[in-house]
Amino acid sequence: MRIAALLPHLLVFGGVRRYIELGNVFASRGHEFALYTPDGAPPSWLPFRGSVLTFDELAGREHDVCLCGSPELVPRLESARARLRVFYLQIEGVANEREIVRSTKFRVMVVSSGLARRVRRRYGVEPLDGIGGVNPDLFHPIERGPGNPIRVIGYGRLSKPRKGTRFVVDAVRALRRRGLDIELDLFDAPNPGDPDPRIGFEPGVPYRYYVDPPQERMAAMYGAADIFASAERRAGWSNTAAEAAACGLPLVCTSSGTEDFARDGESALILRARFAPLAARAIGRLCREPELRRRLGAEARRRVLEFTWERLCDRMERQFEELLARP
Repeated sequence: MRIAALLPHLLVFGGVRRYIELGNVFASRGHEFALYTPDGAPPSWLPFRGSVLTFDELAGREHDVCLCGSPELVPRLESARARLRVFYLQIEGVANEREIVRSTKFRVMVVSSGLARRVRRRYGVEPLDGIGGVNPDLFHPIERGPGNPIRVIGYGRLSKPRKGTRFVVDAVRALRRRGLDIELDLFDAPNPGDPDPRIGFEPGVPYRYYVDPPQERMAAMYGAADIFASAERRAGWSNTAAEAAACGLPLVCTSSGTEDFARDGESALILRARFAPLAARAIGRLCREPELRRRLGAEARRRVLEFTWERLCDRMERQFEELLARP
């Protein structure tokens, strides 16, 4: 198949990772996979086996499948010369969501069971299955030696309140004030021109802040921690929670973007609300119960490995081939 994907940029974003990783798998299976962006420059942070072209080159090429997950690029998706056009819904509440999902000009694919349920209930549309995505070659367990302090790691995108970083920081600080030997790890990859997130950041607990961690060091970064915590909302597929799970960490998280692999009491402790005291209670329990940490982490890894990029491509291939075979 000849597959195209339209993106506004190739910066370090989970949504961008999705197309790069999928493209690598599709290319390894003999398919043509092209990313189209405004400038046509290849990604600098993750290897890519396909081609990167400019939007200006799109009109002169034909594809079997054209993918897009950015509402602002819908006009380009609609005009693409492709037998099958797919809007890949990656987050709830995107601009013009109703019009996009109900459009007759393309099919809708979703990244999680939560988004699939939303699309069915709100719009009466059965979406294509694009659920999952994690690379076990990059994200895998690295044994951490015993001893204190307990380290809690979370995504450090403080500029996006929906990521819920402040709830994690507040929870760890509360536990520290109660006498628990606990420290905080955060990580982020700021966009070009954005300020350093560490400037002015004072969490009130000992902490490490990883900025622009190389991809080959991500497993070691997760592996240096004992617990992954997140209080995200409006997520599609939570890349960071999936990565932490693949690294064997127990999860404290909301169900937003995680329900496909995070089960309360089995592979995670699920927060019923974005409330720092609830997060502190769950994190505190894991701090006190090392066997529970071990059990949840092992099960989280087992579950998330059902959603590798390879397995996702298996399902996407089958769906694309079936749809393309229809008259």
